[in-house]
Amino acid sequence: MTLCTAWIRKTENTEELVFASDSKLNGAGERWDKGIKLFELPNKDGLLCFTGSTFRAYPLILNLTSSITMDERFKMTYLTVNEHVEHICNLFSELVKSISDYVEDKHTLRGDARFLFGGWDWKQGCFRVWYILYNPEEERFEAQELTDDPEATNFHLFIGESDHSDEVDFDVEDYANQELTTNLIAKNRLHKNLNMEPMEVLREASINKKVLGVGGSLQVAKLYRSNKSEFFGIIWPSSKGEPHFQGRKYKKTERPAVQYFDCDTLEITDLDLPDVIDLKDEAFAEDLDFVGECYPDGNLDKSISDHKKHSLKLIFKEVAYKHYIDKQNKTEKESSNTDEEE
Repeated sequence: MTLCTAWIRKTENTEELVFASDSKLNGAGERWDKGIKLFELPNKDGLLCFTGSTFRAYPLILNLTSSITMDERFKMTYLTVNEHVEHICNLFSELVKSISDYVEDKHTLRGDARFLFGGWDWKQGCFRVWYILYNPEEERFEAQELTDDPEATNFHLFIGESDHSDEVDFDVEDYANQELTTNLIAKNRLHKNLNMEPMEVLREASINKKVLGVGGSLQVAKLYRSNKSEFFGIIWPSSKGEPHFQGRKYKKTERPAVQYFDCDTLEITDLDLPDVIDLKDEAFAEDLDFVGECYPDGNLDKSISDHKKHSLKLIFKEVAYKHYIDKQNKTEKESSNTDEEE
C-alpha cells in the first residue's frame, strides 16, 4: 500500500493547492521507504504524484519531464493547465502501448500506477486537480477532473493502494477518509475550509505500523495562485527527529535550503533561527536594535518577513564565529599562561 493526498488549503489570507505523500515505493518485488513520489513539472506549471507500482510510474514520469523540457511549446506562458493534462494522457497512453514481452494481462500491467495532477488555471482563476488512470476499454490513460463540483465547500482526495489479499482486507483510501472525517468532527470543522488536516491523517498513517505498506517520511509541496510551486521538508518522525526532504534524511552539511514542517504541529519551523535568545549578548553590537525588533523580550516573532529572517541568519553566523574566535583566543591565552608558570 501507499498513500497520497491533495487538497485546497484556505485561510483568511491565502488559498493554495497542497500535495503530500508518504515515501513508500513498491514494485518489482521490492519496497523502499525512501523513494520520491512527488514531482514538479519542469516548467513549474503543476504538481504530480502517484500510487501503485514504481516500476510502472517512474518510466512514465521520466519521459514526461524530458518531453516538457525539450518541447518549446511548454515554455510559452499562455499554455493552460488543460493542455498539460492532455499531454500527460497522450504521452502515457503512447508509452504503455510500447510494453512488450509481457506474461500477465497487458491491461493490468499498463494500469499498474495511478496519478494525481494539479495546477492553477489562469483562465478560470482557480486550482484544478485531475485523477489520471488507465482505461482498459479505451486502451489509454484518461483524466477525471475532481475539482469541478460547484457545490463543494472544500476539496480533498486520498489515493492509495489497498491490500485485499486472502489474509487482509484493508482499504487505505476508506481508512484515510474516515480518519479525516473523525478529526474534522472532533475539531467542529466538518464542511469548513481545510487547513492541514489531510496531512495529519497522512502523518498518522505513515507512523502507524498497523497501516501496513504506508511509510517513510512525508513529502509535501504547495502550488500558489501565482503558479509558483514550493517543496518542503519535514522534521521526522517527531519534532525531536531529523530533517528529511523527499523521503530522505539529510546531514546538516547537506540539508536542502527549504522550509521544514514540524512533524508534531505541522507548522513551519526555521531550523536556523532559535526561538529564544539572550539580548544582553554583547556580540550583537550595532545589530542589537534590529535583533531586538525581531526578538521582542528575547522571543522570536514568527511573523517577521523572509528578508528579516535571512538577515538574522547572517547576524547569528557572524556572532557564532565571533564567539568561536574569542573562545580560541581565551584558550590560547590560558595555555600560554600555564606554560609560563611551569
